[in-house]
Amino acid sequence: MRFGPNGVVRVLVSTALVVGLAAGVAFGQAQGRIRGLVVDDDGNPMEGVSIHAQTAGTTRSFDTLTGSDGRFALIGLTSAEWTFTAVCEDACADSHTDRISDTAVGYEQAVTPWRVTQGQNPPVTLTMTSIRHPFEIALGETALEGLDPEALEAEMNEADAAFADGRFDDAIAGYESLLDQLPSFHMLHVTIGDSLVRKGEHAAGIESYERALAADPDNDSARTGIRNARLSMGDFEGATEELQAAAGSLNATKEDLYNLGELEFAQGAVDTAAGWYEKAAMVDPNWEKPLFKLALVALNRGDIATAKEYFQRVVDVGPNSPEGAQAQATLNALP
Repeated sequence: MRFGPNGVVRVLVSTALVVGLAAGVAFGQAQGRIRGLVVDDDGNPMEGVSIHAQTAGTTRSFDTLTGSDGRFALIGLTSAEWTFTAVCEDACADSHTDRISDTAVGYEQAVTPWRVTQGQNPPVTLTMTSIRHPFEIALGETALEGLDPEALEAEMNEADAAFADGRFDDAIAGYESLLDQLPSFHMLHVTIGDSLVRKGEHAAGIESYERALAADPDNDSARTGIRNARLSMGDFEGATEELQAAAGSLNATKEDLYNLGELEFAQGAVDTAAGWYEKAAMVDPNWEKPLFKLALVALNRGDIATAKEYFQRVVDVGPNSPEGAQAQATLNALP
């Protein structure tokens, strides 16, 4: 095939256009732009946050920092699904202090996927969630105004350690000190009540539980403490009233139902006791305690077949428990 001069020129021009267009496409694929903003959980812009952008399955990535207005910008991103990660490292944390304790605030990293194209991309916003102290979460910022949460936590740990060691006077002193500083920390009345009951001061313990209930009528721990204290005092009538009230509510626990059975069983009301044991077993079919008592009720009635069935269930669900061992020994002795 022969080409004249004009033909050669046409071919060269066409080739240059194709190469130029291809180069333009390749160039355009790396011109994706994205702007973003990083704010804290109160909506305030955050300076000095490290931004890392990366596409899935590749090593291609970009890194930058937010400015004083919390904003950042990146250019040169390909059209793809990118993952943007915001991390508040040491320098960032030092520039954001807690208004309560004036200490550096830690933040959870924020991660969000974002589709980037070569056209105009919408800005991405990442919200950093501050890592708050458990006391602040439980009681709110206002309750901790002017207090050091870390120091309070140290006091709490010291009081808890005293309780675990059986040094109940020291535990009570520690909890009362915390309560003086944190009057809204109503659960401390429960821990003080537990300490008093463990000391054998049941009446004083009940008073402490009642203080917790006065502040929070739905405090189940306080109600349980009162019931257990009355049982320990031998106040079966008072304990029964408390347990029956709990059993009639939606918050009744398997322990409440079982303890009602125990009270009735101790007073010789075997049939009534069986009803409570059955309800406890319905709440937790794998709890060996009510099953074992139902086996004893069946024995008391002379129903050996039913007793053996319950004893076997006890062995099946709690073979290593004291009830499981007794159930197996009884099964071996029964005809």
